[in-house]
Amino acid sequence: MDPQAPQSDEPVMPLAPPDLQDTSDIPDGVPNRNTDNPSPAEWRERLTEQLRRQGALRNLAVERAILTVPRHLFLPNHPLAEAYADIAIATHWEDGVPVSSASQPAIVAVMLAQLQIIPGMRVLEIGAGTGYNAALLAEIVGPTGSVTTVDIDPQITAEASAHLAAAGYPRVRVMTGDGALGWPSGAPYDRIELTVGATDIVPTWFAQLAAGGVLTLPLSLGMTDVSVALRKQGNALISESCEMCGFMRLRGQEADDNKVIAIPRYGLLRGEHAEEIAGPIARLLTTRPRRHFTTPPDSPFLAYLAMRSSGFFSLWRDLPERPDNPAHNRRRPRGRYGVYLEGPDGPSLAIYALRFPMLLAYGAADAEHFLATETVRWREHRVLPIEQWRIIAHPRPYDAPSPADATRLIRRHTVFDVQAGAEIA
Repeated sequence: MDPQAPQSDEPVMPLAPPDLQDTSDIPDGVPNRNTDNPSPAEWRERLTEQLRRQGALRNLAVERAILTVPRHLFLPNHPLAEAYADIAIATHWEDGVPVSSASQPAIVAVMLAQLQIIPGMRVLEIGAGTGYNAALLAEIVGPTGSVTTVDIDPQITAEASAHLAAAGYPRVRVMTGDGALGWPSGAPYDRIELTVGATDIVPTWFAQLAAGGVLTLPLSLGMTDVSVALRKQGNALISESCEMCGFMRLRGQEADDNKVIAIPRYGLLRGEHAEEIAGPIARLLTTRPRRHFTTPPDSPFLAYLAMRSSGFFSLWRDLPERPDNPAHNRRRPRGRYGVYLEGPDGPSLAIYALRFPMLLAYGAADAEHFLATETVRWREHRVLPIEQWRIIAHPRPYDAPSPADATRLIRRHTVFDVQAGAEIA
């Protein structure tokens, strides 16, 4: 799964990648390369067993597809051990930032199950990536169905086409174009899947989705992406399942404002207004912080904060390169999270420390007061796990009042009402 922007997995994923050079880090089902030399089919069996134990395989058709499709042919420059490890593998970069990848097999399997595909369906994929996900889709819909995958990058589509042909899936239509436009000539589609993170639902996707069809996409709620399966019911899309995930961002005319900006010495800043707040944050980070001991935040609370403030951000710093250990260099960067606010007393920043149970506050006090208030609110109300959240999407214009227990997010094309099981509106 992958781009049309950064299109596949991003540096934030629920499952950490293994260190294939250290046997203590090798996940169950992945043998030691130094003592075992399995065939590609055996690698697929072991990966499938690992995903089954993790609970990522929830659909028999998806399981059969993963057992069948040769993932190593979509990653021709990677060893089998890496091609069949449960990790995302970046494949294309721009200015040192990955823009395309082969998604982590666990989230690939989860999203395919969310789609609820049956043979004969017409499927549109936004983000061709390596072509692997399109091959899985083609395996599930069978010869009576059809799969069209669209990507904005001609180099990526050329490679995906070659991989699909080599793997025996030449019937997949690989098209070069802006995924925000979908692919009208094949509409309506029974299923549409985005393998790229988005903050909005573009009108063309809604229009090209058949009545009763399912759109599955990594929807940004600020902190991270939630893979949400939305069924088209009348003039609304109503979620049927939500899963934590992380993906690269949509590119093209509908590229969102959730950009990644490099802050020298401190890492990569991602947030809804990253371009606007990067400078002030960089300046505040050079000042002496106030320190408060606090409980380290978990992912649900961070996702909640991201909905509560457009000034929420994440700051990622790559682990230093180690030429003596390539596997070390494949590990994900470490991140921390915070909030930037501007008030009557000036700019303010509150950021959770990376290694210690501590909150660091810079500048005025607005940001730390905001986090203190929201922490109390979170503890006093029953907020459900993200997997149990309900998301209702209405194309704009839409001005009906939101449910009492929902947080309303208004984006360029869509009004989202997010019901998290607590009075957090």
